[in-house]
Amino acid sequence: MLRNAQRFLLPSVVANNAEKTKSEIMSYSAFVVCNCFQNGKTEKPPHEEYVKFDEDGLYLDVPDEIWRKNENKVFQMDSEFEKWKNNSCEHEEMELCYEHLSNVLGMSDFRQIVRNLGGKKKYPVLTEFLPTANGGILPAKLASNALQELIELEKERHLEERIILIENSTNELKASVNADTYLIFVFTAYNKYNYGIDSDGFFILENIEENGEEVSYVVFRSKKFRQRQISKDEFRFIDNKTNNSFFCSVSLHTNEENPKEVYEFSIKKEKAQIADEYNYMIKPLKKLAKASMESGNPIHWT
Repeated sequence: MLRNAQRFLLPSVVANNAEKTKSEIMSYSAFVVCNCFQNGKTEKPPHEEYVKFDEDGLYLDVPDEIWRKNENKVFQMDSEFEKWKNNSCEHEEMELCYEHLSNVLGMSDFRQIVRNLGGKKKYPVLTEFLPTANGGILPAKLASNALQELIELEKERHLEERIILIENSTNELKASVNADTYLIFVFTAYNKYNYGIDSDGFFILENIEENGEEVSYVVFRSKKFRQRQISKDEFRFIDNKTNNSFFCSVSLHTNEENPKEVYEFSIKKEKAQIADEYNYMIKPLKKLAKASMESGNPIHWT
């Protein structure tokens, strides 16, 4: 088995293994609340005397003295209010617009291209307000500027160089990343191994503890390789050029009903238009910006 003792130094895109683990499950969405309650388009809510509306939306603001006297009562009040809220107008959960954006890796990729194409100088609103964690807002007063920046981003003629990993027999895209950075896209049990790609090819990292901290080592790297199934929970990755190999428990290709014993993979480079490559983010963000302009309410990151 290939054992490369070189430590894998993580760039600033991903600070540590804890963040990489989060990225497996963490994703970003966003919403803009409606104004149906303010415009008198709903029935009166339960506990109306405690209803507040601000940039966080519509919620119950129950006084501390009631909390201290009877927490269970407050929980019941909140349950009644949420039930009303979910059915009070034509908008589900009183959200004028709700959009799923991407997982944390996709958002990181998008923030990176915004920085590369001008950052604060050309795209000040996107640079400052694109989320780096769940929570926070993009203020409504900046929604028009954000929309214009997104429109300008669509017009960019810059071709981005991408690194892609494909399965050869189906030509199925398994992973894609900007050539200037890297992507961790598979996480095994207990985060012992990670699979990723960068400009040097596909790689497998082994995460181990050394001197009280977790570090990552490259144990397999290749631009053209085979995946051979050894058993239900064991797969051998073999570099086509050197025959160096590594055994791991997670398959790269599991979408077929009757999987083959061996699959071939290749790393390739391609050029992509910004508007095409990042449409997954630009399109929903434009919808959110327009909803924010229409309602006068901020975009909430979740």
